[in-house]
Amino acid sequence: MDQVIPTDRTSKEYKEWRVSGLEGSNMTEIHIVLSTVVLSYWLWKCKTAAEYHRNPGSFSKRGLSALVSECVVFFVPMFMALTGRYLYPTIAVLLGGIVYYRRQIPDFPRRHDKWAPDPRAQVFDSSYVAGKVTAKPYLSIYRAEMMLLTCFCILAVDFELFPLEFAKVETFGTSIMDLGVGSFVFSAGVVGVKAFLPRKVDGKIISPTVWSQLMAGMWTALPMLVLGISRFLLTESVDYQKHVSEYGTQWNFFVTLGLLPIFVPLGLCLFSNLRVASMGLVVVYQLLYSLSPIGSWLENAERTGFVSANREGIFSFIGYLSMFLMGMSLGKEILPDAPTFEARRMRLVSVLGFWTTSFISYNLASFVLGIEPSRRFANAPYCFWVAGFNSAMIWLFMLIEEDIDSKLPPSLSRSGRPVGYDVPKILDAVNKNSLTTFLVANLLTGSVNMLFETLLCGVAEAYGILVAYTVLFLLPALIMDKMGVRIR
Repeated sequence: MDQVIPTDRTSKEYKEWRVSGLEGSNMTEIHIVLSTVVLSYWLWKCKTAAEYHRNPGSFSKRGLSALVSECVVFFVPMFMALTGRYLYPTIAVLLGGIVYYRRQIPDFPRRHDKWAPDPRAQVFDSSYVAGKVTAKPYLSIYRAEMMLLTCFCILAVDFELFPLEFAKVETFGTSIMDLGVGSFVFSAGVVGVKAFLPRKVDGKIISPTVWSQLMAGMWTALPMLVLGISRFLLTESVDYQKHVSEYGTQWNFFVTLGLLPIFVPLGLCLFSNLRVASMGLVVVYQLLYSLSPIGSWLENAERTGFVSANREGIFSFIGYLSMFLMGMSLGKEILPDAPTFEARRMRLVSVLGFWTTSFISYNLASFVLGIEPSRRFANAPYCFWVAGFNSAMIWLFMLIEEDIDSKLPPSLSRSGRPVGYDVPKILDAVNKNSLTTFLVANLLTGSVNMLFETLLCGVAEAYGILVAYTVLFLLPALIMDKMGVRIR
């Protein structure tokens, strides 16, 4: 029987139909669009370094001009790329800016004796403190940019100006929003491993106990689970449009995020090798999906009970848990402070190796075995694609930072750089208060959809609403950062 297409564009039925049955876009297009994220960071890094080298004394006194610069460099390309408008001109402008500012950065003086010790390495090595985990600028910016992309897309998809090929696919395929969901989980795993790392306490290096990890996970999980339940109750009470095949009838993304911190320490009690555990889990899950009746049941079952009604959320959690563990395995290698200058550079090789493993795994699953990626069930190809993309992004961010920071004086090789040199103020605030930013963005998305008929908005009105929405979801993070409050 043919599906009846709703005609009222303001109805709940039409809004649900509009985002159903989508097939996404190809990976090449996705990666080209998201290359603007890397290019924005590269441009900001070159511009910031050029301004610092031009006048180090007045660099920290930049105020409003620095914020305006951040908005232009990070938000304008995001708006242009994610609405499918002027993508290639945007990329060309970013590349032109990179070339312009990169040429203004002076090279570090060459050593007359190439066999002499590198002064940067001497300062870097002598300032190492065992058990210390300092913030990694490239990682902070990477996480903040992934958060901004996610927050922008969850509202932009409700406007006609947002290309539907970027929206979440129905079952099999790839899209920018599918990648955004996985990137959110993977990046949470990268920084989430910090709670499991040995740390220095009272002059001694101690490792956290399983009980302390579990209790920390419970405290992290509690607000997410409360938000998940609250979101379900609110959407039901106001009859808000809901794409049931995304996570299920009652399940939502907040529930998935809330369960991850609980299951990770419990799982690591049984098997502590993060990389093997993550790979083993997703392979076993894929085998059950492909070789047993579970796969057919997941795709076609009626929603008659709690498990079948929420099967997408329940079973995709296995894939997301594996993805989170993959992120943790990468974070375990790059989060602790590098003991030597050479060790820091070797991390580029380590991350490149992680990307290579993920790339090969994805190709084996997708092209050799013929399994299409599915965000709906978080299957193996999807997990490998997300891990490969994010590790490639981190590697590029690391490479850019290594290149630009190599021009700094040796005394600034590890620390001591002026405020605003390593991380943009806006992105730093978002990274420090990512949970608050994500929650506010979700609340604002619901509010906008209740106040405006988004599908009837013209291009100018849609852009105006999106700009106001962006300012509003950023504002709490900026205020909290100013007050010294941090809720990750």
